[in-house]
Amino acid sequence: MNLRTLTATRRTPRHRQAAVRAAVVAARETCELLLAEGASVVKSDQDVRDLRLRLRRHLKQLGAVVGARPARPRLSGLVETARRSTAQTPPAGLGEAQAYLRRLAEEVKAVLAEMGRCGLVCVHRRECPPAHAPDQAAAKIRTVFPDIGCRLLCNGVLSFDDTGVLAPDGRVYPPRRTGPTRLL
Repeated sequence: MNLRTLTATRRTPRHRQAAVRAAVVAARETCELLLAEGASVVKSDQDVRDLRLRLRRHLKQLGAVVGARPARPRLSGLVETARRSTAQTPPAGLGEAQAYLRRLAEEVKAVLAEMGRCGLVCVHRRECPPAHAPDQAAAKIRTVFPDIGCRLLCNGVLSFDDTGVLAPDGRVYPPRRTGPTRLL
């Protein structure tokens, strides 16, 4: 794998990255709400409709991220399965409807997990800083490439052993020199 391949998979404009992060955070919050132990958020038919629509909206946003990237059959399959599930009519009883919504939340959670595994989104509990942030190097290491002396961070930044940085948008930051320099 070369550097061009590594950075090409993560080139996304800043405003798009912010939208993706917002969509992921919202989807996670909805899933946590529905999957919380002992939580009964479904109190009426209106709650069922609202939560089902919210999950559909999350899938639409996540599906747009998946569709904009190179083909990933497993991820596309998970998104399609979840979309089909949200298209189904929810059961009539509140208990069955809550089980239906929990199943949908599990499917959305599986999509998020696979997106994290593919490197499309940050899966860390405390989200890594974006590539354009001043503290971009604080992101978690996703992959180490010892043969070329760099690490791919969760935010798409390539951090080199000499402290140089290659941002996902193609910008290059030269190595930071620490300590005194000697003149020859």
